Parts: sequence; structure tokens; C-alpha cells
Amino acid sequence: MTVSAGTLRDEWSSRSLAASWAFPSDWDSPAVDAVCEALAGDGDVFPAAERLGRVRAASGVALGETLADIDQLIALVHPRHAELLRRAVSLGWADRVVGPGADLSDPLTGLASKEYLMLRLAEVYASCGANGLDPSAEYALAVVRVELATRSVWQRVLPMIHIGECMRIVFDAGESLARLGEPMAVALTRRTPSLDRRVQLLARLISTRTSADPEAHVAPPRVWVEPLPASYQGARALLTELGR
Repeated sequence: MTVSAGTLRDEWSSRSLAASWAFPSDWDSPAVDAVCEALAGDGDVFPAAERLGRVRAASGVALGETLADIDQLIALVHPRHAELLRRAVSLGWADRVVGPGADLSDPLTGLASKEYLMLRLAEVYASCGANGLDPSAEYALAVVRVELATRSVWQRVLPMIHIGECMRIVFDAGESLARLGEPMAVALTRRTPSLDRRVQLLARLISTRTSADPEAHVAPPRVWVEPLPASYQGARALLTELGR
């Protein structure tokens, strides 16, 4: 390489944000710097690229989007790095998704993680795109939010355990159920004529369960249907906003 790591990083960032990366604040990572340093120093690029793949998967970035970003880097470096970069990033991404450290579910509530939900959303958007369907017309999120008082850790976890149980009762047809944060859970579900009734049933069921348990008693939950954005990038931003 004849350019510095900093110059390579800046050029890569400019190309990615102009061509393929929807949210600039999501792109920056120490793993990006490690890849650039390895390329500029003519070092072993594979471990750094594999690490970047894991970082992108952990952030909910789909493999296609991750590789599109890597292609912007490949255009700036020697062609001999192309296959290695794509393979290392793909392996790192897959390792984060399916490996023992993937943390795809919460063992206490049984709800999936935000990372898993992002992967399911990527599949939904890809499927809708391939079949000419509008994801926002086909799918929605059933959202549950509770206000948790500042009490013991167990008293804060217990309501979420009840919520997970109630969600599995109401959404029992293969929907993806996930926990976005301490007070927030969602179900990725199809838009059907019965969706509003199911959401109302979920709200009543959660209120009954939590009010009957003195340790889990909380104010009535807020339960609503959240439309999906038109794009997967928009869905990622929505999950981030809901989880705050």
C-alpha cells in the first residue's frame, strides 16, 4: 500500500457513505481502523477483516450490506486482497450469528435479542423485495412497553418474564418475539384482520398477570402496533429508537 491507514479509512468511508451505507453513525468502528492499518502496513488482514464481520453482525447489519461496504474498500486496494477480504468478513459475520457467543435469546424471558430480530427483519425485507411486496403492508411490530420502578433487579426482571410468557400465548404462530431493552418487547408479525384484537388481548393478559403478582406489579403496559418502515435501513433505525 502507498497510502496511510488514515487516508485509506477516509477514502473508504467517503465511498461507502456515498454508495451504500444508510446511517453514517453506524459505520465507524475500531474494527474499521484495524482493517485499514493491516492493509496499509501490509500485515495480516484476515484477523482484522474477520473481526469487522463479527462487529457488523452484532450491530444487525445484513451480510449483503456488509459485503457491499467491503466492495467499496476493495476498489481502493490491491486486487490480491479482494477474495481474502470478502471471505474473512463473511466468516466473521457468520461466526457472530451462529456461534456460541451470538446471544440470540434472553435466558430469563425466552425472548430473542435485538440482533436476532434484525436478522429476521433482513429476511423479511429481502423476501418482500423478491416478491414485489411492500413490507410495511405485509408486516408490523406489536410493541409492549412497561414503566419499571427503581426496585431490586429481580423485581425489574420479573415483569419482563411475565411479558414473555404472555407474548408466547398470544403470538403462537411462528412470530419472532424479541426484547429490545429492559422495559420493551416486540413481536414481528404479519398484518392480519385479527392483529388489533390480538394486541388488545395481549395488553389485558399482561395486566392480569403482573397485577396478580405482588413482586411484579407495574402500571398497565402500553401496547400498540408499530408499522414497519418501507426499507430495512429504516427498520434498523426504528428498533434503535424503540430500544432507548
